[in-house]
Amino acid sequence: MIRTARFLAALAAAACLLVRSDAAAIEPFLLGGDERLLLLAPHPDDETLAAGGLIQEALALDVPVRVCFFTMGDNNEIASLFTRRHPVLMPGTARSAGLRRQNESLAAATQLGLSTDDVVFLGYPDSGTLDVWNHHWRAVPPYRSPLTRANVVPYDNALTPGSAYAGEDILDDLEEVLRDFRPTHVLLPHPADHNVDHRALNLFARVALWNLEIDDLAPQILVYPVHFAQWPAPSRYQPTRAAEPPAFLESGADWLEYVLAPFQVSNKLAVLRRHHSQFLNASAYFQPFIRKSEVFAQLPDLAFPGGTGSADLEDRDDTLFRPNGDLLEALARDNDIWNEVAGQNAVETAALGDLDNDFIRETLSGDGIALNLSFRFRRPISPQATLSVRLFGYREDVPFGEMPKIEIEAGPRATPVVRDLNSKKPARSVELLPGEEDERILRVPYALLGRPDKILVGAKLVKGSLPIDGVPWRVIDLAGALLPPSPESEPEPEPEIQPAPEPIAPPPSEEPAAAPPPPPAPKVKAVPAPMPVPLAPRVSLPRRAIPEKTEANEPVMW
Repeated sequence: MIRTARFLAALAAAACLLVRSDAAAIEPFLLGGDERLLLLAPHPDDETLAAGGLIQEALALDVPVRVCFFTMGDNNEIASLFTRRHPVLMPGTARSAGLRRQNESLAAATQLGLSTDDVVFLGYPDSGTLDVWNHHWRAVPPYRSPLTRANVVPYDNALTPGSAYAGEDILDDLEEVLRDFRPTHVLLPHPADHNVDHRALNLFARVALWNLEIDDLAPQILVYPVHFAQWPAPSRYQPTRAAEPPAFLESGADWLEYVLAPFQVSNKLAVLRRHHSQFLNASAYFQPFIRKSEVFAQLPDLAFPGGTGSADLEDRDDTLFRPNGDLLEALARDNDIWNEVAGQNAVETAALGDLDNDFIRETLSGDGIALNLSFRFRRPISPQATLSVRLFGYREDVPFGEMPKIEIEAGPRATPVVRDLNSKKPARSVELLPGEEDERILRVPYALLGRPDKILVGAKLVKGSLPIDGVPWRVIDLAGALLPPSPESEPEPEPEIQPAPEPIAPPPSEEPAAAPPPPPAPKVKAVPAPMPVPLAPRVSLPRRAIPEKTEANEPVMW
């Protein structure tokens, strides 16, 4: 019976290929054999929105499944599609909201066919994990959530209660989940997702997976789309319609599709209703995700062997930070609380005025010495707007937290501002090359990035704290010949300590001649102060063991 269902699913997927008019072919996503599926979800409900049907299919085929929640969802991530800030929409404290969403996710897991032992909660700060990624490594104090007022995981039923809101601790937790379950397939959020926690989880997970390659852990990585301002389209309940990848993400990726059986479609809706606090306030948002298929993508890294190569990347997403007004109006009909979000969105749109602009092209090239980054925009960049570029290097022989975390701000000034976390670097560390009024061009020496094996690079255009537009984070793989040291970043000669001037001899006198002065001290080079020792992970509490699934804890299916 199971094999028949899989055959029918494959047949349905083939039929979908025949009727598609777009150029992007979508292959069927089939599971079986000795495979193990790990889904990393930024918030409770993302697991169902992205792969509620695929999870049901995997369990029917006896494929082990584990779901790991990055945050407890103690904010409301849907609101971030309509406002550039993250208001709390639920009554009561943020922590109680997180506990409520955890209980809802356990009920949803049971509805999918999972046991409670198949679910892991990490408990990191909702809407704050990208800030942790950008700023909180090494000796920088942990991030403090403005919602929970916590700077460590405050939930007793998380994997590691008390883990600091810091990059090293997040990597430790993700590596433990990966090492324990040893998946053959890992589902991650798409790096272009409009929600900050989705982008952050993709970045942390990629680094955790690189760290575990030495343990022969090399699963297939698939990314799933969820939060985009005007996707899925059309924005209404259409359970017999196939899901389509966002049109602006189709190129440059190999897309896979799982076709749901009719009973899996109806059960997916029932599972979403288990996330009661979310579905009740935003059913108009959730219902368009109930489609007869789910889509996933394989994204290749950009290959620059030995630091040489080039990539010309078109950015077709012109929806970023442009909310779907029709959907917001529909949400306001469901719940008056969305009127407050609409008002806040109007205020922020007015604050941006006519600064709205789009990335349209990103060109990356390397010559073995430095990485050149060119960003072109739809129209000339306003003097009030700043391009912020982040470049994080990775080396397998250096802990990731100790690698440079470079931020470059290229504004109207003639020289860029360069930082490594909280430390300001000399402006001459990078070059701002001449370009047209609608572009910014930077040259960044590989030595500034720690001569990495891989580079994670992302960029956004901002006005103060308000983002205008952004491009997805990308991975550049520099595997190949070793990168030579960059002459542009050679250290300056150490200053020499000059000896004190010789004393002037006194005039001759009747006194006996004094002993000759000692010879001048030899020139001594100044010794720089030692670098601070990087902090170890801030918390060393015993970690809760992740239980194995056995017949004794199998869910009872009535």
